[in-house]
Amino acid sequence: MKIRPRYALVVGLCIGAATAVTAIALGSPGAGFVATILGTRASLAQSVHLNTDRIKFQTKDATGLQMQTITYHPHAFSGWHYHPGFVLVIVQSGQLTLHDANCHTTTKGPHESFVEYGTDPFMVSNDSNTTDAVVYAAFVAPAGSPFRVETNVPSCAS
Repeated sequence: MKIRPRYALVVGLCIGAATAVTAIALGSPGAGFVATILGTRASLAQSVHLNTDRIKFQTKDATGLQMQTITYHPHAFSGWHYHPGFVLVIVQSGQLTLHDANCHTTTKGPHESFVEYGTDPFMVSNDSNTTDAVVYAAFVAPAGSPFRVETNVPSCAS
């Protein structure tokens, strides 16, 4: 069977497009949550080095800051992601289940907190049938970088 160059080109383009769509689909956007940005993105223009009251905070370059209130409706989930820099989170109301890259889970309730950092995939979910979970989140990231990067679902969650 003789394959025509035009036919091979069309088939190749279709395979390439399907591969691109599959790669995009491997990302893990969340659903059922609403993030409200408080104010605007701000920055610490210079490095910061402080060590006070047994708390250390240091930056080496300019740093971006942002505050958000995030409401996770019942059965909402963040999608698998990571954050450049880190995020300090306070659970104001409801409960969230934290899922790490090894598919271990931890539940945090009202007035508890947690930190998200590193490049391993991470996800939060509201497993409640009836109650919203509301969190306050403080994002700290290198200047100019995004505050969130969607990533693929880890193999243990597939």
